[in-house]
Amino acid sequence: MNAIMKRNQDLFGGFLENFFSDSPLFVSEMNKRFSVPAVNIKNNDDNFEIEVAAPGLEKEDFNIEVEDNVLRLSVNKSSEKEENEENFTRKEFNYFDFQRSFSLPKNVVNTEQVEASYKDGILHIVLPKNTIEKDMIKKISVQ
Repeated sequence: MNAIMKRNQDLFGGFLENFFSDSPLFVSEMNKRFSVPAVNIKNNDDNFEIEVAAPGLEKEDFNIEVEDNVLRLSVNKSSEKEENEENFTRKEFNYFDFQRSFSLPKNVVNTEQVEASYKDGILHIVLPKNTIEKDMIKKISVQ
């Protein structure tokens, strides 16, 4: 599933972005703010695996829900940074959020046993398949 994001035009013609452009923190936050993490989906015999590249987050930042055969993954994170020097104060607000939804095959995923883990910037979600559905698949040999 692809998501389309529209980047809003800066009313000041990029002045503010250029003003802070030597700040690696600002550039890094701007890049994260306007992107959706890459996703890998694997269909194994016993489960589906979803891997989401989301470095810089904490496991508490993720919200994962399964409802009506739809897996919804979202992050809504904000931070505030303030610098007080003798002659100036600089305060920055950063917001990072995204939402991805995945349609699941009806009656195939055992939603009661979905597991998620986060390590080294990768969110890993395992969606076990129902054993009943696997048993219903009948192989037919060609003669």
